[in-house]
Amino acid sequence: MARRTRRAAGLVLALGGLIGAVAAAPASAAHQAPAPDTWVLSTTDTTHDYAPTFVGNGYLAARVPAAGEGYAASPVTTQAELAGFYAQPPGDYERRASLPTWTTLGFGRTGDVHGIPGTWSCGFDQLCPARDGAISGGAFVETSHGGSIAGGYLAGLNTNNTPTVGGKDSIVLRDAPAGQAVLDVRYANGSGTPQTVHLGVDGASQQLTLAPTASWDDWAVAHIPVTLTAGTNTLEITVAQGDTARVNVDYLAAYPEGAQPPTAVAPETVGTTSDYRQSLDLRTGTLTTSFDWTSPEGDRTSFSYAVDTSRAQGHLGTVTARVVPHWSGNATAVDEFDGRGLDHASATGSTVDGRSATLSETVATDGNLVTAGLSSALRVDGRTQRTRPLPAGDDGSAGQSAAFTVRAGKTYEITKYVGVASSVDTDRSLTAATPQQAAAATAAGAARDGLRAVRAANDRAWAKLWQSSISVPGDAAMTAQIHASMFYLLASMRDGVTWSTSPGGLSSDGYNGHVFWDMETWMYPALLAQYPDIAQTADTYRQKLLPAAEAAAAALSTPQQPIKGAKFPWESSLTGKESIPPGNNEGNDEIHIDSDIALAQWQYYEASGDTAWLRDKAWPVLKDIADYWATRAVPDGSGGYDIDHVQGPDEYHDPVDDSATTDAGAQASLRIAVQAAGILGKAADPAWSTVADGLKIPVDSALGIHPEYQGYNGEQVKQADVTLLQYPWNVPMPAALAQSDLDYYTAHTDPGGPSMTDSIATIDAAALGSPGCTAYDHLRSSVDPFIAAPFDQFHETRTGGAFTFTTGEGGYLQQFLYGFTGLRWGTDAVTVDPFLPQQLPGVDITGVKWHGSTFDVSVGQRTTTLTVRSGPALAVRDGSGTVHRVHPGAPLHLATRHPAPSAGGTGGCAGGTGQ
Repeated sequence: MARRTRRAAGLVLALGGLIGAVAAAPASAAHQAPAPDTWVLSTTDTTHDYAPTFVGNGYLAARVPAAGEGYAASPVTTQAELAGFYAQPPGDYERRASLPTWTTLGFGRTGDVHGIPGTWSCGFDQLCPARDGAISGGAFVETSHGGSIAGGYLAGLNTNNTPTVGGKDSIVLRDAPAGQAVLDVRYANGSGTPQTVHLGVDGASQQLTLAPTASWDDWAVAHIPVTLTAGTNTLEITVAQGDTARVNVDYLAAYPEGAQPPTAVAPETVGTTSDYRQSLDLRTGTLTTSFDWTSPEGDRTSFSYAVDTSRAQGHLGTVTARVVPHWSGNATAVDEFDGRGLDHASATGSTVDGRSATLSETVATDGNLVTAGLSSALRVDGRTQRTRPLPAGDDGSAGQSAAFTVRAGKTYEITKYVGVASSVDTDRSLTAATPQQAAAATAAGAARDGLRAVRAANDRAWAKLWQSSISVPGDAAMTAQIHASMFYLLASMRDGVTWSTSPGGLSSDGYNGHVFWDMETWMYPALLAQYPDIAQTADTYRQKLLPAAEAAAAALSTPQQPIKGAKFPWESSLTGKESIPPGNNEGNDEIHIDSDIALAQWQYYEASGDTAWLRDKAWPVLKDIADYWATRAVPDGSGGYDIDHVQGPDEYHDPVDDSATTDAGAQASLRIAVQAAGILGKAADPAWSTVADGLKIPVDSALGIHPEYQGYNGEQVKQADVTLLQYPWNVPMPAALAQSDLDYYTAHTDPGGPSMTDSIATIDAAALGSPGCTAYDHLRSSVDPFIAAPFDQFHETRTGGAFTFTTGEGGYLQQFLYGFTGLRWGTDAVTVDPFLPQQLPGVDITGVKWHGSTFDVSVGQRTTTLTVRSGPALAVRDGSGTVHRVHPGAPLHLATRHPAPSAGGTGGCAGGTGQ
C-alpha cells in the first residue's frame, strides 16, 4: 500500500493544503484576532497563519496536525516524543528519537476510511508533488523556501552536512504507457556544488548528479530518460551510501518522449470537509478538532477528534473520535501506529490480540540505546469490539481494525488508549515490568476505567497545576499568550521525569532533543516560582549525570594545567557526554553552561530552603563546578585571573578571552560554593574565594559600558550577553552603568537573533526603572515577532528556527514573574520590588512558592498587594531592603514603581498602548 505524507487528505484538500509559510516564520501579531478566551485557543481556518500545536504531559507528547489526529509532514512535521528517548546511530552522536505516530485513528464506511494512510497516486503526464509521496527514513517536508508548486517540498535528505542514508520518497505513478518516457525531477541545490541522490523506477535505481542552482529558492529541472511498464509504476527518490544529497525536491513528472512537460498538478481526490474547527483547551491539555467529511463516494460523516496525554498518568495518551455517520451500513474503525513518524528508531514485533482489541509494538532507537513499548486498546462505545490486524508496513507501521454496523444520525464514540513505557524511565521501577508489559498494563487499565474516569483524572491533575497562574487584567490576548507559554513548558516537564528538556521541549526532535543552557537560564526560572517540584527535576538530571561531567573535566587536564571538578556538556542527552554535532566549537568553548547549572541548583535551595537536598543532591555539583572554575582560570600576571579561549552567550564571536558573562558566572559559582559550604559545615577550598576575587569584569570608561570580551569593539552580538550581568547574575554596578549597558547592547544586538533576548532587557529595565517605554517596548519585542497563530507558540527567530521554542516562552514568562514583580530569591527572605509600565493595567500572579509558603502577588498601577495563601509567615524584603513578616490573612501592600520620565515623553511605544 502506498503511504501518503499527510493524514486525512480530504481535510487537507478542503483546507487548501496547509502550505503557508507559517512553519518557517511566525505570524505577524497584526494578523491575530484577540483571544476571546484566555484558556481556549481556536481556529476555523488552517490555510492562513496556521501551525499545528502539540499536547504533552511532561513524559509523552505528540504534535497534532490540522486533521486532528495522525501524521502530517506539512507545514510542520508532526512527531511523537518521549522523555529520555535517545538514539546513537553508528559512528554518530546521541540525539532524540521519535516514536511512531500513536495518535492515528480512522473511521468510515468499510473500504473508505477517513483518518488513516490512504492510497494516493499521481497520473502519467501530471506534476507529482514530492511532498505527497510516502516519505520515510528521516526525510521530511519543508516549506521555508519559496517557488515550489505545492508550497512544500521534500527535504531532510542531508542534515548538518550528513547524508540521510535511507531517506526516501515513494510515489505511485498510474496510467502509464509501456516504453520509453521522460521523467522530470525539479530540485533546488543551493550548496554551490553538484549533489547526488538515487532515482528508482520499479526497483531499478540510478544515481543522479544534480547541478547547483543560484540559491535554495531557485529551482532547476533534470530530464531523465526512463522505461515504464504499462499501468502502475513506483518512482522513488532515495539517499544511498555515497550520495551527498544536499538537495530539495519539488516534484517528479513522467511524460512521453518528445512531448512538452506537463503543467497540471496531480489532484487529491479523497473527499472534502466543511464546518472545521480546532481548539486547544489549555486547562486540560486537550486538542479537539471537528468537521464534516464527505467521502469521494458521497457519504457524509461528522467528526470530533480529541487528543490528549494524561497529566494524571504520565504513560497514557488517548485519542477519541465522536462520529455521526449520515449514512447507514458497514463501518470500520482503524487504530494504527504510523511508522512515518519514526525518526532514528525502528519498530518491530507488532502484534494484535483481536479478542482484547489490543495493538502492541516495540521500538528501539538507533544504536539500541533505548527500547520503548507501545500498546493500544481500542474501544467502540466503551465496549471491546473484536479486531483484526492490518498488514504491517515496511516503515514500522502496524494497526488493527474493527468492523461494525452503524445507523445514520447516531453518535458513536471510538477511543484508543495508548500506553507507553521505556527502558530508561525514571518514574517507575525498571525491574517490576518490561517496557512492553508496563505499556500494556497502562493501556488495559485505562480501558477498564473508561474514558470519563480517565479524562476526569487528567482534568483534576491539570486543575491542580493551574492553581498557579499569571494574567494581565483586561488584556485577554496577552493573558492567553502567557497561559499558552506556561502550558508548553508544563507539557514538556513533570515531577518524577528527570530527563530535562530541549529548546523545543517535547514538541519535536529539534536541536536533536539536546539539553542546553536554555533549560537552566530560560525555562527553569519560569517553572521554579510556581512549580518547584517540576523545576527541580532539571537539577536532578544534572546531578545524575555528574560522573560524565567529571570525566570530561579530567580529560582536559594537562601537567601544565591540571583541571579538577566537572565540565558539563554544552549539548547533553542520555549519557551526559558531549553530544554536539561534529565541527562545532561550542562544546569546547561555551563553558558558561557550568555556571548556569550552578545557579539553578542554588536557586532551588534559595526557593525551597531544603538543606538536606542541598547537602545530599546539590553540593557535589556545586563543589565540582567551583573546582572546575578554580582550575580553569589562569593567573593574569597582575594578581588576578583570566578565563581565556571561550565563547559567551554571544555565539557570533568565538573564541574570545575574558567573556564578561562567562567570568561573572564563574565568579558567582565560586561564591555560591563558598556560601553553600558555610551552610553545610563543609570545608571550602581557599582557591574558590581567591579566584572569585581575582576575576574582574572591566568597564570601558570611554563608552561607559562593560565590554563583552577582551578586545570587543562594537561588533553586532547574537543575543543577550552582557545584559545578563544584571539579571540573573546580579553583578553589583552603578545604575547609570547598568542603563548604559542596556541601551548600548540593545542597539548592537542582531534583530534576527533568538526571541529571549528582549525578555532580559525587560527585566533589567524594570529593575532600573528605565525611562519612558523601555520596559514595555522590550516586552512587546519579546513576543510580537515570534508568536505563531493560532495556538500562541513561539518561533526561535523572526524568520523561523526551532518550533515550538520553549526557550523563548520561558523568557517571556520571566518578565512577569521576575520583571514586573521584582521577585528575587534569597535564603532569608524573598524580595518583591514591583514595577509596572503605564501601558499595562496590572499583573496578577498566583501560587508562588518559597520555604513552604504559597503566596499571590497582584501588581497594580499604584499599589502591589502580596497575600500569603497558605503555609508559615513569609519573609518579604521590599525595594528599600526592609524585611516584612507577612501572615496569612494580613496582606502586605507595597508601592508600585513606574518608569522614570524621559526627555521624549512616554508616547510612541512599540506595540501601541495595550488593552
